[in-house]
Amino acid sequence: MINVTNDKNRCSIFTDTGGTFSDAIIVHEDGTFTSGKSFTTPANLEECFIRAIENACNNEQKNLGDVLPKAEAVGYGTTHGTNIIVSGTGGAKIGLLTTIGHEDRTVIGRLRAAGLSKEEGMHIVNADKAQPIVPRSRIKGIIERVDCKGEVIIPLQEDSVRRAVTELYQQGVAGIAVGFLWSFLNPVHEISVKNIINEMYPDLPVAISSEVAPVVREYPRFMSTMLDLHIGTALSKLFLRIKNDLATKGYKRPLLIMQAAGGVARSEIVRPAATLHSGPVGGLAGVEFLKELYNYDNAIGSDIGGTSFDICISPKEGSPLLREPIVGRFQIATPMKEIVTIGAGGGSIAWYDEVTKILKVGPKSAGSDPGPVCYDTGGTLPTVTDADVVLNRVDPDYFLGGTKKLNRDKAWQAIKEHVAEPLGMDVPEAAEAICKIIDGTMQATLHSTIAIRGLDPEKFVCVAYGGAGPVHCAGYTSGLGFNKVIIPPFASVFSAFGASTAGVIHRYEASPLAQFKDLAYDNVNLKFNLDELTSLEDLGMESLTRINNMWKRLIAMSNDDIAAEGFDKDQNKIILNYEMMARYGGQLWELRIPLNKAEISSLEDFKEMLVTFEDKYRETYGENAMFPAGGIEIVSIALEARVPLWKPKLEKKAGSDTSPAAALKIERDVYFDGKWVKTPIYEMSKLDTGNIVPGPAIVEGRDTTLVIPSDRQVAIDEYGMLVMTDK
Repeated sequence: MINVTNDKNRCSIFTDTGGTFSDAIIVHEDGTFTSGKSFTTPANLEECFIRAIENACNNEQKNLGDVLPKAEAVGYGTTHGTNIIVSGTGGAKIGLLTTIGHEDRTVIGRLRAAGLSKEEGMHIVNADKAQPIVPRSRIKGIIERVDCKGEVIIPLQEDSVRRAVTELYQQGVAGIAVGFLWSFLNPVHEISVKNIINEMYPDLPVAISSEVAPVVREYPRFMSTMLDLHIGTALSKLFLRIKNDLATKGYKRPLLIMQAAGGVARSEIVRPAATLHSGPVGGLAGVEFLKELYNYDNAIGSDIGGTSFDICISPKEGSPLLREPIVGRFQIATPMKEIVTIGAGGGSIAWYDEVTKILKVGPKSAGSDPGPVCYDTGGTLPTVTDADVVLNRVDPDYFLGGTKKLNRDKAWQAIKEHVAEPLGMDVPEAAEAICKIIDGTMQATLHSTIAIRGLDPEKFVCVAYGGAGPVHCAGYTSGLGFNKVIIPPFASVFSAFGASTAGVIHRYEASPLAQFKDLAYDNVNLKFNLDELTSLEDLGMESLTRINNMWKRLIAMSNDDIAAEGFDKDQNKIILNYEMMARYGGQLWELRIPLNKAEISSLEDFKEMLVTFEDKYRETYGENAMFPAGGIEIVSIALEARVPLWKPKLEKKAGSDTSPAAALKIERDVYFDGKWVKTPIYEMSKLDTGNIVPGPAIVEGRDTTLVIPSDRQVAIDEYGMLVMTDK
């Protein structure tokens, strides 16, 4: 935990609940911060949420009741909604109303391989389709139709709505999702249906696609709407319990929720679907904070917790948003930052495959319950953390600063029984094999993530965090070519730290599907001929009006939500970012392009938009791929409203002494490369700027351990970060 002396009273608090640990960070008005951790309690998530904050308060020698009444904000990052979808348990029983004749759309599905593991994808013909969130028996067709221009061609027949709603209610649904064709262009029918349901059954929750995901492509739009309702009840109850618990302890402001597209928003406002995969996004925000602090162009984050290995990429232009992300086995239309995740972490279970006669590690995890064998809480199967303890890389007497004693003997016996004896190895050899396999799995994932995007790792720094990240970062970054690996001394709470840097963000999208055809262009340089554009009227006012009206609606929505957050646009610094998703006419996939302004109110605005599109297209695909003969199609637009909050403050510190001798604790035997090696053990909190720690060595913090093999060294930089490089 990071303990910072602080006399300031005002603060903000951010938390992140992982599969094994829950983390909290208290950020004070002057930018200093303190952290705390707690074991995650899956059956009672509000308990570990409060306990992590309480531990952070204790590290400041304060009580929870002293800190919460003075907190300006409390933020919460969670993957609870994702867990409901992946596990298939805990979600609400819901029904779906859709355009008649299209009742099978979500049951048929889209992209059979979505969410499959690598092994399952290799045998896709044998893979089952995803079980639908809403079975066909609870999908009802409604007589109505809006066309591709947003015009009503078949009026809504209210009798069919009332009949379908009654049938679903009699089936015992806990909510109804509504998704009609082309409703993102004209939501009049969906709004009418929502009003009818509210009239018939006022307590029955309703989600309509034109509010949840008002964008083109019906399958991901419908899935976002259904999932929003499916997980909404459980999340609403969780958020309410946390809010009430905070209120009884003196907190007086709204609960803020971390979102998958970045930033936090009030729990009363945030859509449940926007919280999916939101936990790891806090880590990405932290990576971008460090990238800005160090003035780096490119950075990659790598997060190892108890259950998963998460990778996030932040190139020069910022982290990308996924157009149609996959959650569980479903493609959805809810915007999300890109996080690549595999089942690999400290809790990953090592097992002997009786068929292939080889050792495998993961993807199943022991999590926090029952946990690794060494936790002595009921776990019986060996995990990666057990291997780290057996190899003496993790000190069983200094786990969480000595507050949690680990049972090395039980870990040794579990590895002996389940791995070493079946493979004919001794126990340390088997434990090192477990570590090498998990490191190799993570290295391969990190390498493929970089390679498939055509990135050069030599132009990136890698940030290693999560409780197990510093233990294994030397292994999984080996040979990949990063110029350095940065390990924050608060690596184990880095996602909570990152959430505190993100600020309040609201994101809005709409799909105008505006086409501008027959634009003049140059056959030689494949550019639009801007000089031949003489007036907006010649371009088609219908499309322009549709775009501008959607921009006005999004801006009005952002003003309402920012006001509901408690911010005054005249007193707070509110940042608006504009984007469009556009393509040449006749193409299938669009590019996400930043814009300087929203509405197209003049010919010069339109020309500037064309040039911005051409520049981005050329940068992405090359000049010879440009296709101005197709004109341009603006598929979607997006507005992001951002209000900065306080951020942690990392002070620069000068230093000159390269010797880490003052931080040396002891020496102990640690297993490296098939043998026990007498290894110096350093206390992380006593290392100072300028110190250089050559491998082999171990650096121990209160809540994480850094393993430095013989071919690496670590230097402490001016911000207190541990920077790993080759010797």
